[in-house]
Amino acid sequence: MMDKSNLAMHMAGSQRWSDSRPDSRVGQPQPAKPTRVKNIGLLGVAFFIVSESMFFVGLFLAWFYLRATSDAWPPAGVAPPPLLPAVINTGIALLSTVAVLFADRAIARDNRSGLIAGIATAGALGVIFMAVQSAEFTALSALAQGSAYGSTFTFLLLFHVLRVFVGVVLMGVVLVRALLGHFSSRRRLLVQGTAMYWCFITGVWLVVFAVLYLLS
Repeated sequence: MMDKSNLAMHMAGSQRWSDSRPDSRVGQPQPAKPTRVKNIGLLGVAFFIVSESMFFVGLFLAWFYLRATSDAWPPAGVAPPPLLPAVINTGIALLSTVAVLFADRAIARDNRSGLIAGIATAGALGVIFMAVQSAEFTALSALAQGSAYGSTFTFLLLFHVLRVFVGVVLMGVVLVRALLGHFSSRRRLLVQGTAMYWCFITGVWLVVFAVLYLLS
């Protein structure tokens, strides 16, 4: 009798312990797992952004070093690029960031139409940004030849616009998947990661604009 009582108590305790844990059976939802995956995913994006930031810090340090060791900056006979295209792109970058953040907040409220509208707007603005930058590269082709100023200037812009291209591709992927109904308030890691990366790209552009156009 004692053995049966102990066995019953042991089974009851085991059942309570089992109920307190997430269901690990195949096909059953496990609430804790998506949260862990999301946190790890966003942490990965953050580490990637930090590594990218270090790359741009190195480029900016090279720019300031060359500026400090040069007699004139820009050198005599080298005209700096016009300010207007950079001002236009700054406005485009800020508007696209507002749009991508709107998209992220929309899907956080399960507003799929808001996600689609926001991410499509941000992606379109990103394409316009690259078009304006490409037109400026045509004028910069002569600037990049024969001076450290022109070469470093063009190099910084080129590497930034490559990151813009990556961001636009990511937003294209988000848009396609949003149209297919893949996202919800509980499943939006790619949307959040894309928004984080685009905010980083915009932040870098603001520094590029200040350093290359305003402080020069």
